[in-house]
Amino acid sequence: MFYPTEKPNRIARLVRLAVSSGFIAGSLAFATAAQAGITFQFDYGVDNGSGFWDATEGATRRAAMDTASSAFSSMFGSHFSNTATILLSATATNDANSSNLASAGSSLFSTGTAGFTLNDVVRVKALGGADLNGAAADGSVDVNFGQPWHYDLNSQAPETKYDFYSTIYHEFTHALGFSSTIAQDGSPLDTKQWGAFDQFLVDKNGNRVVDANSFELNQGVWDAASVGSTGTALAADHVAGMYFDGSFAKAANGGNAVELYSPAIWNGGSSISHTDDDSANLYGTMMTAMGPTGPWPRDYSAIEVGMMRDLGYTVVAVPEPETYAMLLAGLGLIGFIARRRRAA
Repeated sequence: MFYPTEKPNRIARLVRLAVSSGFIAGSLAFATAAQAGITFQFDYGVDNGSGFWDATEGATRRAAMDTASSAFSSMFGSHFSNTATILLSATATNDANSSNLASAGSSLFSTGTAGFTLNDVVRVKALGGADLNGAAADGSVDVNFGQPWHYDLNSQAPETKYDFYSTIYHEFTHALGFSSTIAQDGSPLDTKQWGAFDQFLVDKNGNRVVDANSFELNQGVWDAASVGSTGTALAADHVAGMYFDGSFAKAANGGNAVELYSPAIWNGGSSISHTDDDSANLYGTMMTAMGPTGPWPRDYSAIEVGMMRDLGYTVVAVPEPETYAMLLAGLGLIGFIARRRRAA
């Protein structure tokens, strides 16, 4: 499915918050982190001769996932002190015509209590809380091997391929809680229970989507802001519909709430759960809704670090703004979806 307002040469990434009952049991292949941090391990399921078990490419694909886990742990650990081992059920597709490049997500745990209490298992575990899934997988990841991938961590992706590591880091970050749980019509996954990300959602005038006291949705604000983007992409007249107003994110964004991807036509799975790539100051950061082939960031921007701090992650130290400028200059319940799509 192609989205008509997208720019050429951009491709979808899907993040899915899945129920644990959907995970595949089977053989495990574990990654080893280069340093303390968040480490992802993978259950690749049974050897079915395809995907991660492809006779020709399977070993390369599994090795790339393990490399991504180690490299992400190092990157994450350079910003945050949180440590955890996260088990993801890893599956694969092979569809060159699909708009989805990859997916990842967390199981959800309903507390039965109104508030921003809809616990995503991965985030709770990463923040030092209980392992709500026990021995079961904490989340899932899926990769579409029908797309051209660049697997070399030590070089930038060519213009004809998608950077595997930027993509997987993006998906790991969604699994860690960087995603809204609100449906297109504004409904929660459970009565008055919302995800941690949702408490920071406001419109361009600062009106909150979910009331912090009653935990009721402001339907009017949601209906307008969730599809409220106006103006020309990457131009001065562009205004997002929805914003993220966490205090750390705002501090990293010059005191302003951070624009979220909220196009005038709802883009199922992408809307609200990404930074706004139509905003000039955010395009080229890792958590935008769309990304091109070729080089793409493998590190968080200062704004993304701020958003993760708002979601509860603890920084090791706060780098000077100049550090981020150099990094960017070098380009170093039932589930919900957050997609990146490619244009026809």
